[in-house]
Amino acid sequence: MKKRAWIGVSGFVVSIALLSAYLIGPGAADVAGQRPVQMAGVIEGTETDLSFKMGGSIAEIAVKEGDEVKAGQLVATLNSEELLAKREQAQAAYHLAQVKLEQAKKGVGLTSSSTHAQVNQAKAAVDAAKAQYEANKNGARSEEVLQLKAKLQAAQTAAQIADTQLERMTKLFAEGAVPQVKVDEARMDQEKAAAELKAVEEQLKMAQSGARKEQLDAAKAQWAQAQAAYDQAVAASGQVGLKELDVKSAEAAVQQAKGALDEIEAYLNNTRLTAPMDGIVKAVAVQKGELVAQGFTVLTLQSNENNYVKFYVDEYQIAGLNAGDTAKLSVPSLNRDTEATITSVAPAADFAVKKATQELGDRDIRSFQVKMEIRDPELRPGLSVVWNLEGAGERE
Repeated sequence: MKKRAWIGVSGFVVSIALLSAYLIGPGAADVAGQRPVQMAGVIEGTETDLSFKMGGSIAEIAVKEGDEVKAGQLVATLNSEELLAKREQAQAAYHLAQVKLEQAKKGVGLTSSSTHAQVNQAKAAVDAAKAQYEANKNGARSEEVLQLKAKLQAAQTAAQIADTQLERMTKLFAEGAVPQVKVDEARMDQEKAAAELKAVEEQLKMAQSGARKEQLDAAKAQWAQAQAAYDQAVAASGQVGLKELDVKSAEAAVQQAKGALDEIEAYLNNTRLTAPMDGIVKAVAVQKGELVAQGFTVLTLQSNENNYVKFYVDEYQIAGLNAGDTAKLSVPSLNRDTEATITSVAPAADFAVKKATQELGDRDIRSFQVKMEIRDPELRPGLSVVWNLEGAGERE
């Protein structure tokens, strides 16, 4: 009896030893069906490179590395002196187009004498535009600037006289002393004098500031436009009923001038670089005064939100992981845990984490990218996190 008991106890001990060796050995994970794997990753942030839609020299960098910015905050500007000068020209052209539109509207129903005055006015505009183009083309000397100043003073005097004459004729007409045509003629003279005064002012401004190629092209275009208006006025002379076409043409000119002005305003807006989101300035790539090209990265902004981490999980742990699942991550540097949400699981393997050897039945083990989003406001890009993943598959 004692011998049988001893044999039974010995067999039981041996069985326990063998089972323990199997569970603790390489096959233990396969029996349990779970293989705890610890993976490390680094938190990354969403970064946005900010650049201007146009080239130019940096006028100001309003932020520095490490600054927190809000969406819409101004971060950098380009020099805009040339654009401001172009805007003045566009505004002058727009105002001139509006004046011409009003003139065209008033011209409807006027007598042939009134249309003749319009021809003269168009001719004056052609002469003024041509003179402006020639001044831009040849450049202005100091003597020419003095002449233009004298011409400006004369134009101002003529405009004042025309204003006084119009006021006088208006009063006389109200008293019945003169006919309506006299008032109309005085009004046309007044408008002609105002247009000539505006043209002389532009000539003087151009002579004093100097002309660039784009200004020369603009002056040439204004000359061509004035010539076209003059030709149209000549063709319409004696055909008062066709003056309505002048109104439509003037309206189109106003729209065109307004479009040019809006375009310049858009360019000016493009000299201001603003933050598209809340974030932290990660890097500033330029300095004040530096010349940058269109699309060149001026600074890099890191979002305060949408932090994420990427893990590469081998094919034995990928089963059961789906977008939308949550996972607990530990942050060693802060000695605490945080929660993350799986946003994507790669549909195909990225690379092999283990290459096959010469052993019989051995094969590559491939990995899949698992991306998680971290919404913890205390965590920032660069911190390390650890994920304790329980495997779901069996490794052969």
